[in-house]
Amino acid sequence: MNKKAIKRPKVFISYCWTSEQHEEWVLDLAIRLSEGDGIEVILDKWDLKEGQDKYAFMESMVTSKEIDRVLIICDSGYQNKADNRTGGVGDETQIITPNVYSDTKQEKFIPIIAERDEKGNAFIPAYVKNRIYIELSNEETFEENYEKLIRNIMKAPKYKKPPLGELPLYLFDEEINHFKTKNIIRKMRNALEKNPSRISFLSEEFIEAFVESLKGLQIQNEKIENNQIDDLIKEGIDKSLPLKDDFINYLKVLIEADKVDSDALAELFERIYVFTEIQKGMDHCHPEQFDHFKFILHEIVIYTFTLLFKYKMYSIIADLLDMEYNLSFRGSSENLTAFRFYITSLDKRNKKLKLNRVSYHSELLMQRSNDLRDELIVADVLLFHLLRMRSVNFDWFPITYIHNLFHLNIKFLSKLKSEKFARKNLSVFGVDTIEELKNKIKNFGRPVSFQSTFDSAPIPSQFIKPEDIATKP
Repeated sequence: MNKKAIKRPKVFISYCWTSEQHEEWVLDLAIRLSEGDGIEVILDKWDLKEGQDKYAFMESMVTSKEIDRVLIICDSGYQNKADNRTGGVGDETQIITPNVYSDTKQEKFIPIIAERDEKGNAFIPAYVKNRIYIELSNEETFEENYEKLIRNIMKAPKYKKPPLGELPLYLFDEEINHFKTKNIIRKMRNALEKNPSRISFLSEEFIEAFVESLKGLQIQNEKIENNQIDDLIKEGIDKSLPLKDDFINYLKVLIEADKVDSDALAELFERIYVFTEIQKGMDHCHPEQFDHFKFILHEIVIYTFTLLFKYKMYSIIADLLDMEYNLSFRGSSENLTAFRFYITSLDKRNKKLKLNRVSYHSELLMQRSNDLRDELIVADVLLFHLLRMRSVNFDWFPITYIHNLFHLNIKFLSKLKSEKFARKNLSVFGVDTIEELKNKIKNFGRPVSFQSTFDSAPIPSQFIKPEDIATKP
């Protein structure tokens, strides 16, 4: 800060000439304030001259607007004379008292404890007994409390009140309330440092809170009657952004704590899936009424694999790829491709608004991706590769591939040149041997692409030739 911009404060010291030793103490304090810290000090020994009216001097010091602080030095002599209204201190007290009570900000008059009795009680005059004081009678804490005094005079508190943040608007409107999920993540981070054994319990708590929060995004039938469905779907997707961010932070904590549980993640996917279909008790629904939940589930799945690949959680990846998912009304088990949806309402919105996007769905994913954009695309493309290698009935169509056609770098595949790396991660590809892996990549099949573009999603052999696999240690 520019020193010229700081106003030099001015203080008046009110004290009692109790003893020569006490006078010396007060003088030392005044000199340190003045010479050491640049504070203008008004002290009778310096400023009250022979022939001047001491009563008028005291009154002017107490009432002057130029005096920022009046330091009341409290010792046995000051308390006695102030309470009994005797001597110069008694006169000063009569002047100070009404000003203390009229000091609405309660900042100008500061008791300074210079002495305590044998029992440790401070000598404080009655008229300032309820004021918060600064303790300078103890040598051990003198320097710490002297800094408090300086900060008070300079109006530079050690602990500054933070600026007001945004109001919790979700209390007043229809915005989704993610307070619970956000608070649980805070607890998880704290547990990570202090009590890691609690993280698994908090993880279950997060899943419950996350699913509960999703209920706030359900679109009621009566709302559809007065709105276009694609507007409602887009609104639901926008409102879900805080939950998506909370999920990312939740998974990051689990990864850092090495507490990622594939079964728990699978359960979360299954529970979100429930929202993508007509609910029990609903007589009818619009065919696109649940499209925002389809977007949310698809996004959550991709971010799961994005972070798992980023932090090399390959065994969890293999588990999730091999797992069968129990989906509500279907009454059967499905693989991961069940969570990759074609979202009709977003396609219609793309045409209605003449956005001319190859995929409005993928465009929204990119807009919400922040610093994980490229890693998200890699994870999406790898899901396409790894699920097809497992000979599933339907492809995982990697809709984000169009956002990085020429600079996509999938290190996970190029590292397969290393025999050690390849053997260690055979389960990710759903194979048991290096030879099987080579054959899967060699016979991967035709690429996929959007109908409106000639550019195809990349296939594994673009990153690793089958003959190059396991050719290095």
